[in-house]
Amino acid sequence: MKKIVIGLILMGLFSQSSYAGKYGTAVTRGGQAKMSFRVLDDEGQPVGSATVRAAFYFDLKKQGMIISETDTNGVCSVEGITHMDVSYQIQKDGCYRTDGCYVFGMVEPPVINNCWQPWDPTNTVILKRMKNPVPMYVKSLNVGVPEFGKSLGFDIEKGDWVTPYGQGASSDLLFYPELAQRSSDDFDYTLTLTFPNEKDGIQTFKGPTFNEGSQLKSNYETPKDGYLSEWKQFRKRRLKEGETNNIDENRTYYFRVRTVLDKDGNIVSALYGKIYGDFLNFTYYLNPTPNDRNIEFDPAKNLFGGRDRFAP
Repeated sequence: MKKIVIGLILMGLFSQSSYAGKYGTAVTRGGQAKMSFRVLDDEGQPVGSATVRAAFYFDLKKQGMIISETDTNGVCSVEGITHMDVSYQIQKDGCYRTDGCYVFGMVEPPVINNCWQPWDPTNTVILKRMKNPVPMYVKSLNVGVPEFGKSLGFDIEKGDWVTPYGQGASSDLLFYPELAQRSSDDFDYTLTLTFPNEKDGIQTFKGPTFNEGSQLKSNYETPKDGYLSEWKQFRKRRLKEGETNNIDENRTYYFRVRTVLDKDGNIVSALYGKIYGDFLNFTYYLNPTPNDRNIEFDPAKNLFGGRDRFAP
C-alpha cells in the first residue's frame, strides 16, 4: 500500500513539474488573463446591459467574482489571475441565463511573461430571449422496466406506465425491453422504443452553439419533420471485454405523439415535446395543446403540479 501511495505522489509531482516546465508559474502561482465577451441574442443582435460574472480560478478569496456589464454593442472585458480557465455566467432580465467556461493556454506559446495566451480573446455568447413560455407536463423519471420480453406502454400525460403496471391509459411510448443475462459480467440488454400511431416518432438533437450553456437547452420549437418510428438502446457486457453501450445521459430528444392523420396521410392533430436525458433516466416535457410545437416551458406552470422547478 505504501508503494502505491508513494507512486501516486511521485506521479503528481512529475505531472506538476511537467506543467510548470511548459506554463511556468502561471500554473503554480497563477497567471494574468484577460478576455472579452460579445453577447448576442437568438437573432444575432447585440445585448446591452447584460450582467457578466466571471470567476478566475486561482485566488477567489482575494480576487472574488468579477462583475461587468456589456455596452450597447454587447461587449465587455474582464481581467484577473487564474491557473488556466475562467468560468462565467451571463444574464439579463427577459433572457435565459448562459453559463460556460473558457480555457486558456490552448495555443503556442501558452504563456508569455506570465500572461495566458491568447491575450484578450473575444468569446461570443448567445443569450436567448424569453419569447413565449407555456404550461407543460414536465416530469423526471429514473425507473426500471416492470417486466422483460413484453411491450410496455407509457402514458406521458399521466406520467405512468399503462395498466397493469401503472395508472396510465394511453400508450404514447412503447418500450420493449429484452435481457439475456448469463452472469453479472456477461449479458445483452436492449430497449426498443416504438410508437402506436403512424408518424408518431422521436429524433435526437445535439444542441448547436445556439444552445450551448443556455438554460433553455432546446430550440423554441420542435421540428416539423425528421421523426423516427423506432429507437434502440443497448448495453452489452463481456467478462474479458468490458461493457459497450449507446446510452448517453446528456442526450436530448424531440418527440411527436398522439398523431391523427386524414385520409391522405396528412397530420390533422399531434402533441409535441422534448426529452432531456436518456431512457429510462430522463426528464420529459409535453405541450398539451394539439399542433403546438412550442417547447419553451414556463417553470412556474408545470401541469403535474408540485413544487419542483425544472429548467425551461
